[in-house]
Amino acid sequence: MIELKDVSLRYGKSVALNQISLQIPAKSYVIIEGPSGAGKSSLLRLLASFEIPTKGEVTVTGKAMSKLSRAARSHYRRSVGYIGNDVILLPNRSCFENVALPMRIAGNSNEEIQARVSAALTRVGLAKASKFLPSVLSGGEQQRVAIARAIVNRPAVLLADEPTAQLDGLAADKIAQLFREFNQANVTILVATHDAERFKGWTHRMKLNAGKLELFDAKGDAL
Repeated sequence: MIELKDVSLRYGKSVALNQISLQIPAKSYVIIEGPSGAGKSSLLRLLASFEIPTKGEVTVTGKAMSKLSRAARSHYRRSVGYIGNDVILLPNRSCFENVALPMRIAGNSNEEIQARVSAALTRVGLAKASKFLPSVLSGGEQQRVAIARAIVNRPAVLLADEPTAQLDGLAADKIAQLFREFNQANVTILVATHDAERFKGWTHRMKLNAGKLELFDAKGDAL
């Protein structure tokens, strides 16, 4: 369960989110829509614990984000896969090592790292790019490496900010199908996108505008 209670987020005088309250059940598949600057990225960053609300409280699986210690917040982030709208990869590390990074931080064995990183790269269609540096990949391929990194730890919650924006139609369809498969495997997924129709099987549809929110279920009923 993800819950926001009267949450506002300000950057100086700019209001990113304005008094938002909502509940998202576990295993949901949520599409987040809205114009640029509506607060979509800010909402995902709150749920990833990269931001703390100016007002209100964010609770994920019973954990209030503002009350977590630094160590507890780090542990929480291991259960969350986050795909930002800007792709940040380590330029001097191979694709394999970029994807392996969360597992190395978590202390996984080399055998498990080898198996799961290889599987993640295969799922995003980059099995043959394992040894390549990011600089030799296209922007869309780098985006897929970032997606592999986000899923390699088998997160309980997957947060994706415009994950298909840099991909061609076929690659975008494959990633959208991958997200659906993860949701069917009980992963809670929130996707901010300008291409909502590509993501089939969602359970909730959220619309943000100027920091205000509307939330609908799959039948189109307001929640």
